[in-house]
Amino acid sequence: MKLQIARQPFVPAFLTLTLVTAVSLWGMPAPDAATDEPVARVADMIGSGMAMSMPGEMLLQFQHAFPGWARWATLFAALFAGMSIGRISVHTNLYGVSSCLTIPLFGIFSCALADSEVSLMLFVTALLLASSMRLYCAAFRNGYSFDAMFRASFCLGLLVLIRPVALPLLVLLPFSILVFQRTLRESVVALAGLLLAPAVLCYANWAMGGSFVAPLVAVRNEFLGGIVFLSFLSADEIWLWSAGVFMGLNIWGIGSIAAHFYSVGTRARYLLAYNIGVMVFCMAALCGPAATTTDTAWMAVPSAVLLPFLFVRMFSTFATLIYLSLLAATLMLPHLPLA
Repeated sequence: MKLQIARQPFVPAFLTLTLVTAVSLWGMPAPDAATDEPVARVADMIGSGMAMSMPGEMLLQFQHAFPGWARWATLFAALFAGMSIGRISVHTNLYGVSSCLTIPLFGIFSCALADSEVSLMLFVTALLLASSMRLYCAAFRNGYSFDAMFRASFCLGLLVLIRPVALPLLVLLPFSILVFQRTLRESVVALAGLLLAPAVLCYANWAMGGSFVAPLVAVRNEFLGGIVFLSFLSADEIWLWSAGVFMGLNIWGIGSIAAHFYSVGTRARYLLAYNIGVMVFCMAALCGPAATTTDTAWMAVPSAVLLPFLFVRMFSTFATLIYLSLLAATLMLPHLPLA
């Protein structure tokens, strides 16, 4: 039987994603439950008008209080994120062949770029980004797509509340409207979905005795709280190698898409161009002052959609060799001294 990695079905793809995520989670030490860092950060926010924790702080508190449950929650978030990305390619015949390669590639890249910090917040934010992308792509059809646009924008707004570093990703809303040619009414509904989560959080904080605008101020302060590229300048050698291989593959993949752009249908061309745009905006978010090397794992979401295009058109043996090398390297990362 000939092994064709580029055309692997759902079951081995899902099991590979489970294996990679589980090894990365259980191969690393659990966070110290006794640390008082989340408590101190919550106290600082309460002193600035916050009567409740921000969603990202809630995830940090849960992870430190219940590390075992947090690992299981992280695993399920990774699985749902991988399946959300997989639905983009499966339902649209994005590569001209049936392939679920997007699912394991998401796990491989996200765990490799996480810089030894495979956390609940990382995969919850990746799940929100993947869900937002999938719903925006689903809105690209004839007729109105109010529901898809609303839910996609809601996920985007919630993503920014959990991780304010993702603030530049709000550009995905007008970008999706322009690329997928949505109407003015759909744009208004999408804007309402984007503002829903911040509005609810502001109201809840005000109802508990805090300032109405304090959550927005907290998002701004966390986004600006840092030095640009400081985390990347102090990154270890293993992460730099992982990021270099990742970027090299994506440049190769985007070049392959450009060379064969008209070999796929019109819908596939729009979706591939959209995912290239998402990749660019993820890179822009990493230029924020508070961005860390762990946030680079967001790029695994659009990359997992783009790279199977390259693997499908590559010589089968060479594609299999590259894929297995990436998989083996990712499984070894938690056990390396500098990982």
